[in-house]
Parts: sequence; C-alpha cells; structure tokens
Amino acid sequence: MKKRTALLATVAALAMGSAMGSVGVSGALADDTTIAPPPVESTAPAQDNTQPTAPTADAPATGSIDAVTAEAPATPPPSEAVIPAQRANEVRSETLIGATVFSPDGEKVGTVKDILFDTSGKATGLVLSVGGIMGLGAKSVGLTWEEVDVQPDPKLLQVKYTEDQLEAAPAFKTQEAQQAEADAARMDQQQQLQPQPAAPMTVEPGPAPAATE
Repeated sequence: MKKRTALLATVAALAMGSAMGSVGVSGALADDTTIAPPPVESTAPAQDNTQPTAPTADAPATGSIDAVTAEAPATPPPSEAVIPAQRANEVRSETLIGATVFSPDGEKVGTVKDILFDTSGKATGLVLSVGGIMGLGAKSVGLTWEEVDVQPDPKLLQVKYTEDQLEAAPAFKTQEAQQAEADAARMDQQQQLQPQPAAPMTVEPGPAPAATE
C-alpha cells in the first residue's frame, strides 16, 4: 500500500514538472518572438511624359519681347509750322471774347461777342454786344477789324464811335439767322400763291308780300 502511494506521488510530481516546463518554454518563445512591421512599399515618383507646348503665333515665346523692334518715334511738324509761344503782338480769342470796348472818350460802348474769320483764317471783324441792361435786350453790331483798335491788353479795345451811333447801326445777322429769314419768307410766299377758298354766296330775301284786305 505504501509503495502504491509513493508511486502515485512520483507520477504527480513528474506531471507537474512537465507542465511547468511547457509553460516556461512557451514564455521564452513568446519573449524571443518579435512581430516584424509590414514592409513599406516604396513608390517611385511618376514620370511626367507631357511634352512641352510649342509657342503659337499669337503667344510669343518667352524672351521674344526683348527681340521686338521698338517703334520709331513720330516725326513732328516742321518748325515753321509750329507756334511754340505767343508773340507780343498776338492776341488770343479767349481774351477778346467778353472784353469791354470803349469809345475815344473812354465811354463803355459794348463788349466783344464774337470774332469773324474768313476761310483763310484771317480775322475780318468783331461782333459787339451794344446796349441792353445786364445783357438783356442787347443788340449785335458787326465792325470790320480795321475799325477796332486791338491791343494786346484786352482793356485797350477801342472804337471811334459812341454807343448811340452803334445802336443806330443795322443789327448783325449770322448765316443761320439769314437762312431762317429766307425760309420764313419763302413759306409766306407759297401761302400767298395758294388759291383762296371762294366766299360763300348769300341770298338776300325778297320783299314781303303786300297784305290783302
């Protein structure tokens, strides 16, 4: 009986030792085993097979701007055709328009309203605004250039006539005013030539019949 018990104890001890050894081996294997990271796939950069676009006729290639020939400078008019500055004996129209005109006695007779030129550009006369009150009711009078003493200073415009003499002169008419008058006269003439409608005939009543007894 004692031998049997000792045999069973020995078997149990061996079984426990075997189990302990298996656990130790497994732990050792677990400690020695390392998980390797997944391999990283190396991707090479894609090769750009796009061909460069050739420059078109509308879009010049880079650097062609420097090759463009600069435009030649414009040629100015000849020196004898250009007036670079006003001369001492010249008067600008801007200073004449609205300038006061005086009589020989220093009396104000009007103001310059307009300047007349011929087709060659020569000044032929001045149109004066004479009379009126504050410009209202004024009369336009034209004088030849020789009748006006024009000095470079616009305050020295002078004529040899008084205001009364200028007001007695005929009024100046522009081409537009003359054309308007001619058109009005032609229309009046046409209306006069048109046949006038006949006047309606009126019948006078006859004498009343005599009364009978």
